[in-house]
Amino acid sequence: MLAPGIILAVACVVFILLVLFGSGFDHPAQLLWPLAGLLVVWVIFLRPCVQMTQAGVVLRNIVRDVRCGWPSVDLIEQRWNLKVYDAQGKGFGSWAITAQRPRRAGRRGGMGSMLGAGFGSRRIEPENLAEVMEARPESAAGVAEQIRAAQLDYAGAVERDPSVRAKEEFAAVPAWPAIGALVLAVIFVVLAIVG
Repeated sequence: MLAPGIILAVACVVFILLVLFGSGFDHPAQLLWPLAGLLVVWVIFLRPCVQMTQAGVVLRNIVRDVRCGWPSVDLIEQRWNLKVYDAQGKGFGSWAITAQRPRRAGRRGGMGSMLGAGFGSRRIEPENLAEVMEARPESAAGVAEQIRAAQLDYAGAVERDPSVRAKEEFAAVPAWPAIGALVLAVIFVVLAIVG
């Protein structure tokens, strides 16, 4: 989802530059539409991600962030999207990481890989599936494997030095920067319509 977000953000910035320098900027309301679009693109496409920190996993979704401390992470599922569960079965999904059909390994660049058309000659077989997942770290399965590896690293670090133990935290909190950006985008749209 990052590529469409970058394309849309660049389009908004180009439109802002055209309004400012190309068409004779005569009314501030002309800038409000592309600014609102840029804010929405940031919230929906560019901000959501999965971050692995020393304390655990942070799922940055559209209007909430989920903090999962390493001691609380019990299960990682990647069926429809990436989902992290605690020991009580409470789970949160990631907006940014969806389950994607694996692409053929060995394709780097070119129109086939950009459009996902699958022009490669190599078939996906069970014995080379791990290699395919390494080639697609942005897929739910690839990120789940990275989280599992980070969990093992954390367990090893705690075994060597118990003072690095992270908090048992598994909570969703409002993502105030994203909520503020959406409110500002709505205000921009209303001002553009009224003005």
